[in-house]
Amino acid sequence: MSFEVIYKDADMRMKKSIEALQTELAKLRMGRANPSLLAHVMVDYYGSMVPISQVANIGVQDARTLTVSPWEKKWYKPLKKRL
Repeated sequence: MSFEVIYKDADMRMKKSIEALQTELAKLRMGRANPSLLAHVMVDYYGSMVPISQVANIGVQDARTLTVSPWEKKWYKPLKKRL
């Protein structure tokens, strides 16, 4: 392998790492709750794992509290246990 090939590969990997870090840091809002914090939370919905945003509304109650309101009444109890 030539130096140039190694350099290009390392450069591409570092750029991807920086993009991933920026994505994760964007989720953090110091001192304020943000619904995007739950973007990666998956729940079992009729046998399929789906993002929680597809089965419930996620809101901000105050600066430090998020609210999760399932769309179907039968989900209130199971979601409460999972979260």
